[in-house]
Amino acid sequence: MRLALIGDIHLAFDVEDVRVLDGAGYDAVLFVGDLAGYRDPGLSVAQVMARLKTPAFFMPGNHDGVHLLHLAAETLEGAPGMRPLERMLAPTQGERCAELAAALSPIPMVGYSHHELRAGERRVSLIAARPHAMGGGRLHFRRYLAQHFGIRSMDDSIDRLKQLVDEAPHEALVFLGHNGPTGLGERRHDIFGCDFRREEGDWGDPDLAAAIAHARGRGRKVEAVVAGHMHHSLRGGGQRIWQVRRDGVLYVNAACVPRVRGHERHHVRLRLDLSEPTAEAVVVHLDAGGLLRGESVQFP
Repeated sequence: MRLALIGDIHLAFDVEDVRVLDGAGYDAVLFVGDLAGYRDPGLSVAQVMARLKTPAFFMPGNHDGVHLLHLAAETLEGAPGMRPLERMLAPTQGERCAELAAALSPIPMVGYSHHELRAGERRVSLIAARPHAMGGGRLHFRRYLAQHFGIRSMDDSIDRLKQLVDEAPHEALVFLGHNGPTGLGERRHDIFGCDFRREEGDWGDPDLAAAIAHARGRGRKVEAVVAGHMHHSLRGGGQRIWQVRRDGVLYVNAACVPRVRGHERHHVRLRLDLSEPTAEAVVVHLDAGGLLRGESVQFP
């Protein structure tokens, strides 16, 4: 099974990406979120993504379906004046997400759900984790999660994700999140480490970590965990470790930002082989006319 993983888009996706991805023979495309920019909700980009003929799934990130001031209120929760701002703007999130989902259709906007990945006779269950995750161990966008998913606490989220694991029909699992799980390092350059605080720290999601542990405890084969959010280029310089294999599970962070540089565009190729999964960074090179000049592959 060959899957394309598209990192945080931030408006960097066009018809050339559609042509390249559809022509590459992938079994599915997994988008890890943050389609939108800081001020542009990305509806026109979503409509371009919807042209994909390859099956695709979109996990919304913390920028998706969210007003910029609402995102600021969630980020600075507890700061003076933020609570009233959050109360004023949070009710619009549902409408904004519905607009984004309509623009993406037929690509489903996923979250707290399971889906099937197919390659010939092979079947794998895709577990879509908590949508709009921002990391740091907190449950963000509480009002939206409560209204649309019945999730009011981190414990609720853990229970729902465990339930999804138990309901998934196939033994082999792939987890899809916007942010990755806790437990993979506390240094700034770790796969989901914090690079914007002096004390660094683990910025993963505890509910996703609990769901993965639950799946492994139930004897399910967790092939890979796919996420983004924590950009490869670190604040203050340096590059993030973007893939880790631990206890037989491959963890991949696909958030190469910006993913389009001139005539080059980035994605990750995930191969779910019968032996063990592998991931490689792919940079597709186009000429000025959009003709494919080849690709380069990085396999750390």
